[in-house]
Amino acid sequence: MRSKLIIMLGTITVVSLFMACAAAAEQAAAPAAPQAAAPAAPAQAAAPAAAAAPSAPAQPMAAAAAAPAPVALVQKEVAKEAKATAVPTPVQKAAEQTWMDLYMSGPGYNSAWGEPKKGGIFRYGASHKLAGHDPNYGHSFEGPQFLPTYNALLRYDPWLGLGGQIEGDLAETWEVQDGGLTVLFKLREGINFQVNPNLPAEIASAVSGDSFTCEDAKASLEFALNPPEGILHSGPRAALGHYETSSCIDDYTFKVEFKEALARTLPQFAGMLGSPNNMDKDFVAYIRQEGDHPDLEIPYIDLLDETTPVTFLWGTGTGAFVPTEFEVDVQSKIRANPDYWREGLPLTEGQDQFIITDATARFSALITGQTDYYGEGSASLLPAHVEQINARFKDKFTIMPALHSWGKGIQINMEREPFNDPDIRMAMHLALDRDDWVDFNMAGGVSGVHRHTLWMPPGSIWALPDSELGEMPGWRRGDGKVADIAEANRLVDAALGAGVRFSVECMAQSARIYLDGCEYFQDQMSKNLDVEVTIASVESAVQGTRGREADYDTHYGSKVRTNVADPDDFYMIHLVKDKESWYYRGTGREIADPEMAARLEKLALEQSSELDVAKRVELVHDIERILATEAMYSIPYPWTYIFPAWSNEVKGWQLYPHPSQNKWAQWERMWLDRN
Repeated sequence: MRSKLIIMLGTITVVSLFMACAAAAEQAAAPAAPQAAAPAAPAQAAAPAAAAAPSAPAQPMAAAAAAPAPVALVQKEVAKEAKATAVPTPVQKAAEQTWMDLYMSGPGYNSAWGEPKKGGIFRYGASHKLAGHDPNYGHSFEGPQFLPTYNALLRYDPWLGLGGQIEGDLAETWEVQDGGLTVLFKLREGINFQVNPNLPAEIASAVSGDSFTCEDAKASLEFALNPPEGILHSGPRAALGHYETSSCIDDYTFKVEFKEALARTLPQFAGMLGSPNNMDKDFVAYIRQEGDHPDLEIPYIDLLDETTPVTFLWGTGTGAFVPTEFEVDVQSKIRANPDYWREGLPLTEGQDQFIITDATARFSALITGQTDYYGEGSASLLPAHVEQINARFKDKFTIMPALHSWGKGIQINMEREPFNDPDIRMAMHLALDRDDWVDFNMAGGVSGVHRHTLWMPPGSIWALPDSELGEMPGWRRGDGKVADIAEANRLVDAALGAGVRFSVECMAQSARIYLDGCEYFQDQMSKNLDVEVTIASVESAVQGTRGREADYDTHYGSKVRTNVADPDDFYMIHLVKDKESWYYRGTGREIADPEMAARLEKLALEQSSELDVAKRVELVHDIERILATEAMYSIPYPWTYIFPAWSNEVKGWQLYPHPSQNKWAQWERMWLDRN
């Protein structure tokens, strides 16, 4: 224990905070989500200051201990005059204060959890086989197996998520300079990498127990953003693609420079896919080598991509847990780092992560007490499971509905006729009755979707208000929906001739959660537009090949995404040519309407560099309206809710909207109460 610990918990209120949600009668199908106060604008990047704790951070409401009764989400209007926040006052951690004392004094602590306890093994029900453990790929269906080994430079308060504060992790403080072109990180001193006896002999002495300094942060960032050929690291490269260079002023001052000042920079450092990625510089050099490892016959650059009982144990960071065991397709284990720099943490002795790919078997393991947690993401509880827990086990488990980091939708190939015609695309959108999709995703009064959705994450300041969306063609109900369907048929008649219809193939990955979307589309097109839809059920590899080659009419899947609830998370990969992803792009938009494509790309880049929150909100709302009423490059479905569940013996754990890339930091502060 240091004689004096004064921790500058650098925090900043960011533009990707969530607007307050409240119950209302209109949408009785949607479950409650954690609420957050309306965000203030962040300090302008042109006025550099060391980030620190805001005096009035956004605070979500305490989450219920069990699945909430179905209520609605109602979004408040964003303020017309967003103003920059004042430079906040640092929060100091005194020497006599423990890390948990500090956390429990903050706004995210739920008194219903009681007092923290030490000990116990947390048992995690994993839905997918672990196929890689490079932290730069972030959290998908995997994550607890390897992300807790590492720390990030910055992170969101893990009890508040995107509705809370950015705080320092390995960075003690940070400063934005040069109008947003430079970020200067002051790194914490006295932090060491884990002692890892399993490292390869040739690097063990250089890595195991080594001090964390600026050179490690620099090597880790360079590996994330400029990896060897064949290593994708798509999350960090998309989030910080405007990176130019970095340098070490001294051992604990890390300077990062960017080609342009973008609003997303700090939020992405805190919440991008793969943010806890800091490794020792010598380990990074080892896995950057050319050639194959002589004993494993695995290319050095793939040592973190091919998880084996040997390579899993090589993961070495500064984090709360160290890897100790891996059985292929069976389980993995991590244990508490005895030398973790946050004294007193983690609270648990470790985690056993059991691979149970069958959803029914994984659910049985939860309710019979063999595991403590059921997740992740799209593989969280099915609505029928939620209904069963509410009916029979409500006193034993917590279910916390959360807006997913991905939303579903239909990607349209505008290289093909008649989908190059915006009226045909609009007709398909208008013909969908979203209430039918809501009903399809209901079980026992619990909905798996949030009805009013375009492309920005619901509940964020970037999304159009539900009141506006509810009156927008395609999203209307009652007489409005009757008018939508009539207009859809009129548009097709005008484009192709009276009574002439087209056929369309809907491609989807061969899993029920994806095929359901095509079957709904098939039913709606037949019923409301007299259009025949065939379904192509394909394996993942075929999906990738056909997708990259634009060999499809329409493609259903998780077609909109967010990491930190920032517009760039989606607009860059949907609208900007040199940043697009085949899975999310508006395919063929430059061919179908080059002027519209250029207009939207210009707006997407303009909002990205706009540092004034109110002006940026206006730009984003304009893009949403253009996409919804003129372009319609893809057809959004109501945004997905996920239903993670855990035993009530688990304390200090909660979720919030779009939690996928931020929840990793909770593992060190959650605890078990087996009594």
